[in-house]
Amino acid sequence: MSALYASLQALALSTAGMAALAFAIDRHHEQLTGADAQPATQRVVLRSLGALFLAAVLLPCVLAWSASVGVVAMLGFWSLGALLVAGLMSLSPRLIAWMGAGAGLLGACAAVFGLAG
Repeated sequence: MSALYASLQALALSTAGMAALAFAIDRHHEQLTGADAQPATQRVVLRSLGALFLAAVLLPCVLAWSASVGVVAMLGFWSLGALLVAGLMSLSPRLIAWMGAGAGLLGACAAVFGLAG
């Protein structure tokens, strides 16, 4: 796996994970939907998806680099995803929601096709 491909995949997965974790928080959910309360099941699903996407960042990082460098790269991509989501959250929460969904789909498809091919 090339370093560029792994970097793009890791960035997509970390952005999706951080967006899911952000919208699991009541304040950011209110910014997105305008509703005061968030259902507990939706909060659990968003937290689980966020954790799954963030854990999946390790795979392309370790495949592109060694295990020791891959873990450090994973932490860097987590930070980059968090900065991207936090920086754009004040601009447009709906943009972050669509970007997170698209990045999650793209990252998951890249992981499946990358492992299959």
